Amino acid sequence: MPHPLARSVRALQRAPGPKDQYEAMLEAAEILAITLTVTGAALLRGQIDGRLAGDGDQRDRARQGLAALRNGLLRRATFGTWTNWLDQHLGPVSTAQPDLVPGLRTALQGDGRTPGILTDLRALQNERNRTSHGDKPRSPQESALRTAEFGPQLERALGAADFLVGTPWLLTVSCGYRPRSRRFDVVMQRVTGDHPDFECQSFTWAEPVADDTFYLLTSEGALTLAPLVAGLLCDRCGQVELCYASSVDRHTGTAIFKSFARGHEISDPELGDELRMLPD
Repeated sequence: MPHPLARSVRALQRAPGPKDQYEAMLEAAEILAITLTVTGAALLRGQIDGRLAGDGDQRDRARQGLAALRNGLLRRATFGTWTNWLDQHLGPVSTAQPDLVPGLRTALQGDGRTPGILTDLRALQNERNRTSHGDKPRSPQESALRTAEFGPQLERALGAADFLVGTPWLLTVSCGYRPRSRRFDVVMQRVTGDHPDFECQSFTWAEPVADDTFYLLTSEGALTLAPLVAGLLCDRCGQVELCYASSVDRHTGTAIFKSFARGHEISDPELGDELRMLPD
């Protein structure tokens, strides 16, 4: 699985007590929704750019989906932003194009015998809203009961999301041009698994990739995850954090990114420009 999701599941497995387990369960659920959203957005951009197959209607649908996500970021994204986008935009795309990513349609919508990820994420989102509005577990026993109630839904959603294994996240290490063959030797880190030290993988591609940029690897090549995912230096941590776009200030245009691991907020005006340049 992509690293943010794998790390959150590992944190849940290692949570020491009922309260920690409950909070880690809800965090893993939201990170699953974010991971699915930014993956889906990369696929839609791939269609718009012509890297993935799609006719005119499909490209228009992709633009509408990215515009909705852009507008959600201008209002500040929440757990509901991610699940609504998956339901209203990526779900219909997966139905209209079942071959876009093998397993995506069944994962989101179920197979008739078991519910899809969207059903389980809705339940977990409602539980997060419940705690945000004051109804938090008041004792270890209540935390354990709620984890026992909603944990199986998270586990089922994670199982359905195993198609993500086939579209790993990559981070550019280097990209060198071969003049004779007119191709590019690319070294990427494979941003997968729960350990923060990533393995390197080499490719030879006909097109270059940007430095220090996250990509989604598909059967049709690498699709950029920028500007929704970025590695940014956190002033609080003093280190580069793997982050996702959380909001864009309407007045200054500055983007606010959140660290997947710690939830720290990091501002970046340049990425704010890129986010606002998504289809409107």
